[in-house]
Amino acid sequence: MKKILVIFGILWLAASYAGWASDVQVAGSLDKNQAQIDEEVSFTIRILGAPGNIPAPRLPAFEGFDSFYTGRTSQFTFVNGRSSSSVEFSYVLVPKVAGRFTLQPVEVWIERKRFLTPVLEIEVMGPQVQALQQARPAPVYQPPQTTAVPAPSAPPVTQPTAPPPQVINDDNIFVEAAVDKPTLYPNEQIVLTYTLYTRYDTRYEGFEEEPSVSGFWIEDFPLERDLSRDTVTKNGKRYVKADIRKIALFPTAPADYTIQPGVLKVSVREQPRTTSLFDDFFDDSFFTGASFFARRVDRLLKPPPIAVKVRPFPETGKPASFTGAVGQFRISASVDKNEVKQNEPVTLKLVIEGEGNIETLLKPSIPELTAFKIYDGDSSSQLYKVGANIAGKKEFEMIFIPTEAGDLAIPPLEFSYFDPRRETYEILRTPPFPLRVAPSSEPVRLPAELAQREAFKKEIQLEAKDIRYIHEEWPSGRLAALSRLLFWGLALVNLLGVLLVGNGLLRKREEALFSVDTALRRRKLARSIAGRRVKNLKKLARSEKRQEAEQFLAEAEKVLSEYLSNKFNVSAYRFTKEWLTGRLSEEWGAEDPLLKEIRRFYDLAAETRFGRGVLALADRRQFLDLIERVIQRVEKSR
Repeated sequence: MKKILVIFGILWLAASYAGWASDVQVAGSLDKNQAQIDEEVSFTIRILGAPGNIPAPRLPAFEGFDSFYTGRTSQFTFVNGRSSSSVEFSYVLVPKVAGRFTLQPVEVWIERKRFLTPVLEIEVMGPQVQALQQARPAPVYQPPQTTAVPAPSAPPVTQPTAPPPQVINDDNIFVEAAVDKPTLYPNEQIVLTYTLYTRYDTRYEGFEEEPSVSGFWIEDFPLERDLSRDTVTKNGKRYVKADIRKIALFPTAPADYTIQPGVLKVSVREQPRTTSLFDDFFDDSFFTGASFFARRVDRLLKPPPIAVKVRPFPETGKPASFTGAVGQFRISASVDKNEVKQNEPVTLKLVIEGEGNIETLLKPSIPELTAFKIYDGDSSSQLYKVGANIAGKKEFEMIFIPTEAGDLAIPPLEFSYFDPRRETYEILRTPPFPLRVAPSSEPVRLPAELAQREAFKKEIQLEAKDIRYIHEEWPSGRLAALSRLLFWGLALVNLLGVLLVGNGLLRKREEALFSVDTALRRRKLARSIAGRRVKNLKKLARSEKRQEAEQFLAEAEKVLSEYLSNKFNVSAYRFTKEWLTGRLSEEWGAEDPLLKEIRRFYDLAAETRFGRGVLALADRRQFLDLIERVIQRVEKSR
């Protein structure tokens, strides 16, 4: 009976896995079928029933349009034993010329399967097209003129020149920036919220000047597709109020900080609504881009600076295992086997999950174990948002190789964190894992996937004991030469001992700095971590095996992205190709040759990842050289 149930379960799982693709639905839609030149059009790609984490689809180059990615929205429901999921990717299309356009399908890759959105059509109307529409019922759309001289039969159309945007004081529109708590601890989350108050027909255009938040780890909350808004009375006037941006900040060290919120850009129709039409205005016009025939003016809004105080952690009750984690966490652990042979590896997987700055969590320390050799395995992290909090989980792998036979045990590992809500330290421990180790004469076997890192524990062996007496005179002959050699040898050993002690003190001081400044740790260790991984990458670049050749580009992309995210102190969640090219464009210039190579590298990595292609040996060497040149340049410039 058990065998029948097992077979039935396997068949059910196989059928479920094989049939998920038939349940996946991919759709694309526009929020309008007609638009004006420079009017924003919302383009949404909706995916139903897809498993796992789906990367944002890349839009093709829509001729006549500028396109921008504005975020994603995920939803998961479980009702009456049945689950369903949906993901929406939002984009903004800005038409630049008038005419009728057909938007080609967008490719969506899900578990190496290709889906296409439907073909969409849109009409873009400009000033000349509108004039023709008013003159006759059947509009004729003309392509834009390519010469600066207008046709003799048509008078030139002059557009009013909009004045440059300025930061002005206007009690009909203003922005407030505030944090949800002015006093906090290192690594504790605060939310910076921008709230717009307006009496104009207003469109939010983004940031003219990004906020300056030096000393903080940053996580952006995606902009909601439909901004929630309220009608409020402030200083005797009625306004539309809307939260237009939220940013999660994590301070890295105790200090008094001043956050410069930056400058926001909006466009307004310069005519506040009257009281009698006020309610209709709130219902229909806010952030819709209506009234394009009316005169609109760009405005810059600058909120005042914000003071934030970051207190040091309390010393009372601080555990020895505390490394700066702040939030609310839980821990779990498992081993892949309980019975092994001597010198055979056992993998311990440890997962820390909860609300807090997941990216900065450190692996719990392992106590002194004489019966094991211990190596670091892979680590990974995943971020998600729960309400107004950043949450996620981080996984660590540790390799234990028993060097003795018998009944051994991997002891509990301790992880501690500070709970800012209760202002207390909490300690979590994994359970002990007993191991039955059978004798074996085989040499140590490391897992194939184990990263080639130096063991963080080294055995110290006592080689010999001796007492040497002091002689007042140097002996002569061969004994004298041997004595001098011994003397200088001991002097060299003493010098090495002093250097090792000094190095240990420097490392201890460095670790103390790292414990309060996670950003400094990432920047300082970025090159050394990348150097170790580049060595492994060189082996893949020289390999003739197809499997390793296929792995090269994915591993190369991971090495470069990890180095740059560490160097710029950006989380894996925020690090994207668009963010990187924008940041490097600011530092190097948009036309920098090396930046163009980086763009081509990431484009080819995405294409190869989807197409399962294999790079030629010369291309692998070229991309390996690119990574080394990028590291050298960033290290030199920073």
